[in-house]
Amino acid sequence: MRSVGVARGSSFGPRRGLGLRRERLVLAVLAALMALALVAVPAGAHANLVRSSPSPGTAVDPAPPVVYAEFSEAIDLGYSSLEVLDANGQPVTTGPTEPDPTTATAMLVPVGELADGTYVVVWRTLSAVDGHVIRGSFAFGVGEPVAADVAVAVASIESSPAAAVSRWLLFVGTAVLIGGPLQALVQQRRARPERRRIVERRTALLLLGGGLLALAGQIGLLGTQILILGGDSLLAGFGEVFGAGQWGALWIGRTAALAVALVLADQASSSTAGERRGAVAFGGVAAAGVVMAATISMGSHAAALTEVGPALVADLIHLVAVGAWVGGLPVLLLTVLHARGTRTAGSADLTEVAARFSAVATVAVGLIVVTGVYSAWLQVVEPERLWSTEYGLLLVVKLALVAPLLALGGVNLGWTRPRLAEAGMAGARAAKTLRRLVAAEIVLAVTVLGVVGVLTEREPARQVTGDVPLAVEGAGASGDTRVRVRVAPGRPGPNTVAVDVVSSGGRSVEADVELLLRYLDTDLGTTVERPVRTEDGMFEAETDAFALAGAWQVLAIVRQPGAFDARVPVRLNIGSPTAIGVAEVDALVAVRFWGLALAGMGFVLAVATLARQGWAARVRQAGTGTGFAAILLGAGLLIIGPQQGVVPSAVNPVPPDDVSVSAGREIYEAECVSCHGPAGRGDGPLAATLDPPPLDLVIHVPLHPDDALFGFVFNGIEGTGMPAFGDRYGELDTWHIINFIQTLPAAARS
Repeated sequence: MRSVGVARGSSFGPRRGLGLRRERLVLAVLAALMALALVAVPAGAHANLVRSSPSPGTAVDPAPPVVYAEFSEAIDLGYSSLEVLDANGQPVTTGPTEPDPTTATAMLVPVGELADGTYVVVWRTLSAVDGHVIRGSFAFGVGEPVAADVAVAVASIESSPAAAVSRWLLFVGTAVLIGGPLQALVQQRRARPERRRIVERRTALLLLGGGLLALAGQIGLLGTQILILGGDSLLAGFGEVFGAGQWGALWIGRTAALAVALVLADQASSSTAGERRGAVAFGGVAAAGVVMAATISMGSHAAALTEVGPALVADLIHLVAVGAWVGGLPVLLLTVLHARGTRTAGSADLTEVAARFSAVATVAVGLIVVTGVYSAWLQVVEPERLWSTEYGLLLVVKLALVAPLLALGGVNLGWTRPRLAEAGMAGARAAKTLRRLVAAEIVLAVTVLGVVGVLTEREPARQVTGDVPLAVEGAGASGDTRVRVRVAPGRPGPNTVAVDVVSSGGRSVEADVELLLRYLDTDLGTTVERPVRTEDGMFEAETDAFALAGAWQVLAIVRQPGAFDARVPVRLNIGSPTAIGVAEVDALVAVRFWGLALAGMGFVLAVATLARQGWAARVRQAGTGTGFAAILLGAGLLIIGPQQGVVPSAVNPVPPDDVSVSAGREIYEAECVSCHGPAGRGDGPLAATLDPPPLDLVIHVPLHPDDALFGFVFNGIEGTGMPAFGDRYGELDTWHIINFIQTLPAAARS
């Protein structure tokens, strides 16, 4: 029996020619992905509501001239809309939905003069990234709190089981088109001509089958998207699909790549195809599969994370690595099945085949694990969302299926493969075990891809928003006195404060209660409220003190006869108008996490190629070089981190007193009147010369939080005539400008 040492001739030894070119092709795919990762730098996938004006559940006075909504990613305004309804369900809008000129993620709609009462905003968005449609609604009040019986809908994505099945077929087909040809090229390098042709023809037929699965998935996705967008009109839906956002363009590009893959697979299956021609055809199929994976990533959840550029790169590496491993399993099974009943069963030839597969699979699995952890963090952010959201639970199910899949691969690598070269029945039994384990791996892998198909149709865990809270609560104690405070609705604006005062034994106490309300993010003074005792023993007060979102302290002073006063501080987080349940990704943390992931991928590639098992010398050198480069760059990002520019406070730290407003007015009159006009209505003498025209500050200033306004003034607005004033005036003067322009809406009403 000839030597089966992996590092000496029985694997990807130093033989030159077509075989070495095949090795280089495999490594080229992996190296290209690593190179893409090396150049990635910082830049949610469904358009869900993250902020609105008025905020959900709040009461405002006076009534707003427009209703504004901002979403978690770019929206396609051609199919996104806002509708405002009164208590009778009648629309009160006075014009069409308009885009926010400052961002692609928001829209607004003008409304008429709103009488006191409750209004419901019904919104619908079409993601410009992944084509998903989401509906939702929220209520706000004018002049009075939101009615208790108003019905609002939690955001829900429009999808169907057919879409999940279609994505499953697409994922399986794409994986086969990537991994099948790569494994065929690698495994058949030193095979005898007759065996090589048989396995290559079978592989080509496998690729045709994978391509047909992907085609079925493509047709299914197109059909479901047409039905979602077109409603009752298929023709209208067809027009919406290819005229809205990038979904249609990605579908066309993916279909074109699939057509190329099918043609090349058919060419490779021809009995007249020579060795070189077949290798070129297989390489072309793999390249087309990578292109298909790229179009999938560009329409995925990762593509919506525009603030985290590496997210898309990590997703693409993940998909291609999955293809290289999972898509190669059927080819390995075909090779093992061909060896059954022949003299090669249990021979060194079969050992070489397993060794070649393991060489590629080891790198692929390492990349899958590293990029999978990074991508999962980006889409979940907070650990509790793993069990509190549908996306998180599905992710747990996926991980539960991946664990035995990895275990089977480990058994094949560590136990089955070394026994294949044994003589006689021992080798035959090992080959039989290998067949069974590879078949089990394929079944598990296809199941995992099915879960992924469902997962991609669900809202990412970080973007899931629950019902708007009806109240916020907190509790505290001092000595024998226990105090529980409830603020409803717990949003900026008018609120009802309910206080329950009991002894340590839970008994109600006779006392007078005084509340001192103080905003903790900046000094706005202290508001004193004296709640009235109700029939049920609670203390209640109506207050407008909670005007800003953020951290508040309610200091309850409890005065009991014959006892010292008890001072019980209770801290509450009044709901922010800039977020309603969406977990924000910290871009600075994400960059460091990407550095860690990059170093991890480099480590995987370097160790796998340094091991000398399955790689020729030049290929190994290229692999280790790329791996060490990734490690160094990743370590640099991890240690040094990104350079952070000016990050504004979420809330204006400068009180809007007369001094600040006056300073802001002077700068405004010197720099802004020529465009925005003296009253901020966008009617300055230069307004007619600008495209787009300057914004009406009376309408737009109330729609944005302080930090967004700071960014507009300090950094300017790209694509408009709004310049950056940060270099000339600095942070303090920028806050003065904001304090002044925030007086313009009230001045216009007076």
